[in-house]
Amino acid sequence: MAIDTNGEANPEIDFNFMPFPKVAPASTVTMLGDGHLLYGPKNPGEFIALSILMMESDADMQERGKLIKEIIESRAADLGISAIIAANPGSAAIVGILKELASFVASALSKNGDDELFRAEGSFLRDQPNPYHINRSYEHQNDFVKVTIQIIPLETPNGEGALVQALPL
Repeated sequence: MAIDTNGEANPEIDFNFMPFPKVAPASTVTMLGDGHLLYGPKNPGEFIALSILMMESDADMQERGKLIKEIIESRAADLGISAIIAANPGSAAIVGILKELASFVASALSKNGDDELFRAEGSFLRDQPNPYHINRSYEHQNDFVKVTIQIIPLETPNGEGALVQALPL
């Protein structure tokens, strides 16, 4: 999930879902090309706030994607995210909102027998020596998942997997 500063007039959450079917325990999934889009391509404005959630699930993946989208849309309305974004609270507050939203998604999915494997949140600012940390890579891991996140500028979709969906708030 991602929220940028461009949504003040029409707040939205950018959302993308990618299943990894038939992954055996302790195996490695290597993504080709530019990997999986978490945001964009577009200009985020002053900042982009991201929340990444990885869940283990034995359920039908397409159904899980629809369920996650419904949970995000419902909980975003409950939290009043649209009004909060319109108030222009800054990146730290938006990261907190995404963290709460990811926690709610993980909790709702765990009730269906899914297990949370990994979660990370953060923001990337434009007005820094290296705007948005472009071309930097970050590696995060826990006992279950090791993931590398690379910040790449894209003017058009990379053709790698599903496009990011904009969920109006």
